[in-house]
Amino acid sequence: MFTRDELLSFMHVEEIDSLLFQGKSLQMGLPRVFGGQVLGQVLNAAVRTVADDRHPHSLHGYFLRPGDISRPIIYEVDPIRDGRSFSTRRVVGKQKGEAIFNASVSFQIKEPGLSHQYDMPTSVPHFSELQSDIDYITALSKKDDSVSVEIYRAMNLVFDEDIVEFRTPHVAEQIKPGNVTDSYGFWFKFHDGIGDDPITHQTLLAFISDKGLMSTALRAHPVSFTTHKIIGASLDHAMWFHDDIKVNDWIYYHIDSPRSSGARGLNRGSFYNADGVLIASTAQEGLMRVVGKKDGA
Repeated sequence: MFTRDELLSFMHVEEIDSLLFQGKSLQMGLPRVFGGQVLGQVLNAAVRTVADDRHPHSLHGYFLRPGDISRPIIYEVDPIRDGRSFSTRRVVGKQKGEAIFNASVSFQIKEPGLSHQYDMPTSVPHFSELQSDIDYITALSKKDDSVSVEIYRAMNLVFDEDIVEFRTPHVAEQIKPGNVTDSYGFWFKFHDGIGDDPITHQTLLAFISDKGLMSTALRAHPVSFTTHKIIGASLDHAMWFHDDIKVNDWIYYHIDSPRSSGARGLNRGSFYNADGVLIASTAQEGLMRVVGKKDGA
């Protein structure tokens, strides 16, 4: 995997020229660049080209090509507009001269206004009532030989707890596929060692927003990446930032999938802080072609 210092260093992209940034790829055991890494790096590049009083309120992007983990990604920022209240940036991530990701990021000054929200689901157990995912899976693996901590970590992108801790209600559902609910969620909290820079917290929220999102549409069906040969890829991703972000406090990420069709699945996510305030929202459509069962499944 990677260390906390590597995460912070790699997600804070290097400025190599005016409006031009370079990002390295985290080693996560994946065959291609993790989508959350690209999302975070795009946001990190864009936010560093606007005035300090402008804060991100939305990001809309398309994954165009798989990212090569052995090569850096060049991010070109186009300062499309700076208005009195809003600023817009277009960001293109490139490798080998070709675009792998294209995004628009919008920023706004802080303004008072009307406010309402959908409440956090009342059935969600509080983080204090749950074990960490690693502790739960470790204990379960001692009782069930078919449960592997390392496979669970790899399949669910569970990082070391000195980086971020996860606590997932009904975590057993993540181990064996079946007809389970098409919505779920998890609590997470980054280590205090990430510091207090608001840009870091926004960047890491974008990073974590891709965890588990695309595969949510599979949950309504008796298939998974462990039982079937599936061609899966994130197609597009959107984020809306509603409030202050502090990812070293506990946050609950609730995800559902209202529809799948045409070998694509639509997924939606809501980030709530521990006080139940909806601080950010996501939406993503992913490719999910089921091409057959795996041997022995």
